[in-house]
Amino acid sequence: MTEENLETMKPQKIKFTSLPEEDGMLIVDLIEKRSPLSKSIIKKLMVFGAVFQTIGTKRKRVRKAKTIQKAGNIIECYFDPKIDLNEEFEFKNLYETSHYGVYLKPSGALTEGTNSGDQTSLFRHVEKRKKYTHLINRVDRETEGLVVVAYDSKTQNLFQEMWRDQVIKKYQAIVLGTIEGSGSFTNQINKKFTKTDYQCIETESNKTKVEISLKTERKHQIRIHFSEAGHPVIGDPIYGEKNKNRKGLKLISYALEFTDPYSKKEVKVILPEDRKLF
Repeated sequence: MTEENLETMKPQKIKFTSLPEEDGMLIVDLIEKRSPLSKSIIKKLMVFGAVFQTIGTKRKRVRKAKTIQKAGNIIECYFDPKIDLNEEFEFKNLYETSHYGVYLKPSGALTEGTNSGDQTSLFRHVEKRKKYTHLINRVDRETEGLVVVAYDSKTQNLFQEMWRDQVIKKYQAIVLGTIEGSGSFTNQINKKFTKTDYQCIETESNKTKVEISLKTERKHQIRIHFSEAGHPVIGDPIYGEKNKNRKGLKLISYALEFTDPYSKKEVKVILPEDRKLF
């Protein structure tokens, strides 16, 4: 294969099992042999976190080109041109103890990586700095918001136990149309119960500013609930009609309130005023 830039590549999904005669080969040489990709591009994809190996039942990313392969290893290599793995984001640490941190994930950034890479994700940003990294919650790629990251397994378990019922999760959104008062949305998403509480703040120009409190957390829960109610979030690229917005999705996770599992002090982390919607 001739040399090319990642930007000009077509989507790639390569998966194979290394053969007995390939035992002892470097992973970069093996992928080059078994795919149409050049060695330089394979190395870039490895840095980006888009190459995996599975040994037995353990699957993990491989970043070192000189990793030696054994017969029977499953190798995977992915590339998605829709994801700009060279893009840079600022992940501000808004609150931190020795056990965990609360980070601001900007709109457009991934909370964690996909098969196509993790170089620009919040998870990778923290992983480079901490020996142990575990995401307690996730925020949609299009949504700006707060993410808690545990730095050890004990803290991970403590937050997972308290997350659903003992952590207050607040959002702001601007939705299409006029809504008044307060209320709740409940339904099934992927056969699981969901509940979203809301309080309308102000209506202007056929748009309503809404404060939201999540009682459950499912993928796109807020976006689905408001869309099904006829009031899709402004700028949502997936749900609703007549809600387009050049500046993106008008939905943010702006506040988390919880009791520190170690100090027992009340913690309230809020986005800076210039990052709020209203």
